[in-house]
Amino acid sequence: MEFFNPNSKKIDFIGKRKFFVLLSSALVTAAVIVVIIKQLNGTINWGIDFAGGTVIEMEFDKDIGAKEVRRVVTSLGYQKNVIQRAGIGNEKGKAEYLIRVERIAILSDTDSDNLKAGLKNAFGKKLLQYRFNKDSGDQFEVQFTEKISIKELKQALAALGDEIGKKDLADVTVVPQGKESQFRFMVLMTGVATQIDKAMNESFPDAKPSIRKVSFVGSQVGGKLRSDGILAMIYAVAGILAYVAFRFNLQFAPGAVVALVHDSILTIGFFALFGLEFNLTFVAAILTVIGYSVNDTIVIYDRIRENMSRIRSQTLEKVVNSSLNEVLNRTVLTSVTTVLALVGLLVMGFGEILDFAIAMTFGVVVGTYSSIYVASSMTIYLDTLTKKLRA
Repeated sequence: MEFFNPNSKKIDFIGKRKFFVLLSSALVTAAVIVVIIKQLNGTINWGIDFAGGTVIEMEFDKDIGAKEVRRVVTSLGYQKNVIQRAGIGNEKGKAEYLIRVERIAILSDTDSDNLKAGLKNAFGKKLLQYRFNKDSGDQFEVQFTEKISIKELKQALAALGDEIGKKDLADVTVVPQGKESQFRFMVLMTGVATQIDKAMNESFPDAKPSIRKVSFVGSQVGGKLRSDGILAMIYAVAGILAYVAFRFNLQFAPGAVVALVHDSILTIGFFALFGLEFNLTFVAAILTVIGYSVNDTIVIYDRIRENMSRIRSQTLEKVVNSSLNEVLNRTVLTSVTTVLALVGLLVMGFGEILDFAIAMTFGVVVGTYSSIYVASSMTIYLDTLTKKLRA
């Protein structure tokens, strides 16, 4: 099956390389600028894997609108939230939502500071220590210089809850810690998921909200995952550079790496521009795109190398152009087949599956383009530079 017949009419890819090199340079620059601006503004949509937070999968027996769900979540103090439809419903009119809040603890840093100040006012010098870590969940530790009863501590927390707007402090579990003479207590609060579940049932009793799944990641773990994701991409590019240099020579290797960096930066910029979520699934998609792109580039390089030994009388530009035309059918058919496999995910997918499909589809298109115009053009430029240096 052939879409293009290289024997009848050859497309002049190399003749237009300067235009496409300038176009790629402009797109990459724009993508980098978008990422920098978004990062400085704090509008990069880091997923729970990287930013930390809690994700709750909730089902309703009635079709509740996303705006209503967001209203309830926001009223609880979770201003940064993402409400995402997780299902298209059924004949009974059910609705499913993924509710993401960027905290794994009910108390924010501001709430914690207010609570500490309130405890100091309530107990004075009796309060020896107050410790709260937002990554450890809905709990904090207090220690006193003298004996304080659990009932007395609960009453003080309930009063403080009304003052700082945290009614959950009226219903806490206080657990003594260490030796009895240390006067140390662990205070366990209602969890984020339990709080949201309670609020949803109070707001939509007829819909009978129920939690299907809860997951959370601490900010420190998220930062580590983010660093590991970046390192994974760097290691992949370095490994491909080494492989191509061994498989071909140093004249070809830089072109493949430049094409991979080009594809990765454009995909990252695309996600940042449209506010799509950066998570581990996105890293997997980027690594898949890198593998797909280098596969296409290797096929083109193989044909170029074959033609370089077969057609010695022609210039490298003509050899590369002929090689690109010869493998064009294979390149197009492979890309179209891959995109067709992704169409189902684009149409029916949601959440991380949809984001993966979007990244893959965009990456396949960009990867096909870069294999033709970026990698091949880079090989010609390196050949020209090498000849000038030798001269």
